[in-house]
Amino acid sequence: MPRNKISDIIEGRILQLLQQGYSQPRIIHILKVDGIHISQPTVSNVKRKIGRQRNSESKIKIYRKKPSQTTSIVNKVIKKIDVEDPPTQRAIAKSLRISQSTVSNIIKNSGFILRKKRKLHKLTSSNIIKRRERSRQLYRRLAHQRYKRFITTDEAWFHLDASSGKRKVCYIKKTDPDYNRMIIQQNTSRPKGFMVWGGVSTQGNTTLRLVAPGTKVNSNYYINKVLKPFLTRDVPHSAPSPTSKETIQYLNENKINYIKPEEWMPASPDAAPMDYAIWGYLKQQLNRTDTKSLDEL
Repeated sequence: MPRNKISDIIEGRILQLLQQGYSQPRIIHILKVDGIHISQPTVSNVKRKIGRQRNSESKIKIYRKKPSQTTSIVNKVIKKIDVEDPPTQRAIAKSLRISQSTVSNIIKNSGFILRKKRKLHKLTSSNIIKRRERSRQLYRRLAHQRYKRFITTDEAWFHLDASSGKRKVCYIKKTDPDYNRMIIQQNTSRPKGFMVWGGVSTQGNTTLRLVAPGTKVNSNYYINKVLKPFLTRDVPHSAPSPTSKETIQYLNENKINYIKPEEWMPASPDAAPMDYAIWGYLKQQLNRTDTKSLDEL
């Protein structure tokens, strides 16, 4: 059987008593004294539906005005985002007096997507000219699997204070922030460290050669301590080299095939993987360790 609907007067009386803080059993007793007999589930239903009209045949509908996406607004949004350094969607919405969701929808419907910028080495005008002049020649020299006979080498500095094992993020409380956590103290003096030399090819990596701290690295040191051991132990025939005259003379005298300085394409990640990828990866892995001394490093 369908439930008997209570009148608006009785529902209003229940609401009044609920607002006055009476418990449901107490409300039932008060209404009973007044000659109104109701059940506790009825009082519970009214309590759950405070502010609604249960017996009304029509519900109140709230119509939200849709944001205007006129051609003019769409063009203004696109004009602001289709630049090298676009403002935030919030700033665009504020300047055009539209909602941020409208800006987001326009960007999405216009075929734009948000991407994080990548950091790249800046090319100087000289680098651009050299790359344009040398790229085709270098490509021809390395094409048809000939690149497999070359080894790319490079050197990098590894410092003790760069491998402390500390993360670059931290958590602080909003109510009681500990700002000391946000500080990474660095030694103002020259950090302790040493130079490392290495190379890679399609056959794998060379032996890493460490230059002792304080050593003066000149052409004589490089030839005898780095280049000769590298050529005799790692590879017998081919390798690129630094550009000092003594080093080039040594390579020519020993008939070593190498890429000459005037053939080299500057600022090229493809031509210098050690500089643009491998050293950075090694330093990133090393930074996760807690190294206390140069010997450990």
